[in-house]
Amino acid sequence: MASDQKNKRSSLRDIVSKPLIQADSKTMQYSGLGIQLAATIVIFFFIGYWLDGVFDTKPILMLIFTFLGFGGAFYNFFLTIQELSKKEKEEHKSENVKEDKKI
Repeated sequence: MASDQKNKRSSLRDIVSKPLIQADSKTMQYSGLGIQLAATIVIFFFIGYWLDGVFDTKPILMLIFTFLGFGGAFYNFFLTIQELSKKEKEEHKSENVKEDKKI
């Protein structure tokens, strides 16, 4: 009975010490893209807002920089999604090859 409690403690310790989400998980990679997209747009918005204050061209530069930020962020988002999809397909193919060799 004492050994059962010891096993439960060690398994509980293992559960608690493991991270809930691994750093290299696909969930973290994809969620980071959304944050990056939003942050880029907001940063370009504030750059345009600041430049409008400096040059006294109120909405023009803010709009231009917001659209530039959106365009650049979306382009980067698109390229990164393609790259992650390509890696995922390659991993899936390599897993299938390993399974075929086992059979």
